[in-house]
Amino acid sequence: MKLIKYSVILLLPALLIGACQKAILQLPNPNAPTPGGSLGTEGGIDAFAEGIYEKFIDYESGDGNLNFFQLQWLMESNMGDENFSPYSNWGGRYPMNIASITLPAPYNTVVPNPSGFATQLDILQSENTRTSGDANSIQYEWDVFYYINAQANTLLGALNSSALVLSGDAATKKKLLQAWAYYWKGYCYSKLGSMYIAALIDDSPDSTNKGLTSNTYVVNTTVLADANANFNQALALFSSITEDADYDATFEAIVPTFNENTKIITPAMWVRQIHTFEARNYLANHKVASMGASDWNTILNEADSGMVAGDLTLEWGMTTGDVNDLSSGGFHPYEMVNTNTALSFVSERLIQDFQPGDARFTKNFGLYPGGSVVNVRSRGIQFGTRYIPTYIENGGSFATNEQLGYCPIAPTYEENALMIAEADIYLGNISQGDALIDQVRSYQNAGLPPAASHGLILDSAVAQLHSERRIGLYDRGVAWYDARRWGVTAPASAGGGRANANVLVPGSLIGGGSTPATILPCFINYDFVDYWDVPANELAFNPASGGSAPVANP
Repeated sequence: MKLIKYSVILLLPALLIGACQKAILQLPNPNAPTPGGSLGTEGGIDAFAEGIYEKFIDYESGDGNLNFFQLQWLMESNMGDENFSPYSNWGGRYPMNIASITLPAPYNTVVPNPSGFATQLDILQSENTRTSGDANSIQYEWDVFYYINAQANTLLGALNSSALVLSGDAATKKKLLQAWAYYWKGYCYSKLGSMYIAALIDDSPDSTNKGLTSNTYVVNTTVLADANANFNQALALFSSITEDADYDATFEAIVPTFNENTKIITPAMWVRQIHTFEARNYLANHKVASMGASDWNTILNEADSGMVAGDLTLEWGMTTGDVNDLSSGGFHPYEMVNTNTALSFVSERLIQDFQPGDARFTKNFGLYPGGSVVNVRSRGIQFGTRYIPTYIENGGSFATNEQLGYCPIAPTYEENALMIAEADIYLGNISQGDALIDQVRSYQNAGLPPAASHGLILDSAVAQLHSERRIGLYDRGVAWYDARRWGVTAPASAGGGRANANVLVPGSLIGGGSTPATILPCFINYDFVDYWDVPANELAFNPASGGSAPVANP
């Protein structure tokens, strides 16, 4: 792996450990501390474990420190068409380079993407060069999860050192720290395997000294298998832990205070979350059209042991003024959409997916201040909306101008329930699936009439399921996976696209003159590639070996 760096989170007195790509540059710095001493102490290793979060941040030439985790979150949200970013900063808009939008009768106009690139893959491959700098959209997800993975590798190595001394219930503390490392490795490989056509397996605790630890790129399914293998290591450790005061203290030490570290995720909650994550990994990477009973039963085997109402999950919060947190003044999902930052906007297609009378709409969304946002910078008519999430300080849930709120960054109870619901529906147990949709709606105070009492046929039940996953799991990192596996983002020629999709069409396309922008039911041909190429930023330093899987789409 290239560019592997280790650090303790910056909001603590920190040990900062760096490494370069080439062995000739890996010279010892006599003024820099080394992990041997610091990671032999309880305070040092707890701080290093908390440093997992600091790896969200990295330096981008020309931009300084950026939150790479937020950038990958933004781009996946864009591809899932729940939010959109119309700007070229960090290549943010390129993943939403849809092929075309067809206006309804009487217009029947086919509006191609104005970028000059016919498809998303065309523009992503055009920018996938080192010379593109920060415009290479696909580098951020790759980088951030290998940075986190490397931190976890070093943590595991340090925990095996005989020099490490832990106070109190040392066995519980060590198991929690080991499980924490294996969990994050599972998280990283889950993200990499769910996004890239191929990736690397790097489990070496001293990869910084070895430089390029692997140049054998393996197919994404192999990466996902390694994700589950690491999750299972964490699961076994969590299953052997009994929560006590030392467990709680260590948990609070390795989670930043602004991420609600006093909401303790118990060992049993971790076990259930891992089952939910493994169910997600399977579901996210299988197209519904090709799934059979065995596939749905695989989902049930995991999700039936997954999260339950009241389970806690990992969250991402902020500090007042974004001081000494991970948001760097706007790099948080809930800040990106406010009017001051205004780098992300809610999609009209998300608003369209609310059921009539859903209280979550009136609570969480309102009209955009100053009027609608229309075809921003003429970069595509998909980049338009009438709405903005209501700020948390005003009673909403998904936006803030005062650094409030916590965004879940790992699976939740609602996601688990909806995976079981989807499996039930496709296995013919429609009323059971509908009842779970109702439970989620009740849990989120939607105020909707029960779907289970409607006696829905398959197509209607699937429509309710799709609606609820879009709304109930908004901004939870699964919208892109859903759009891909449902076939929505496939090319129209292969049966993909979205019919009757609400688009805020500029007046110039439907009458000109003083004609206002108008919502029309259009056909959107997304034509997105299922899995991204390996970033050129990696391949330039770490060319694929002869035995590697393909690293680029044809």
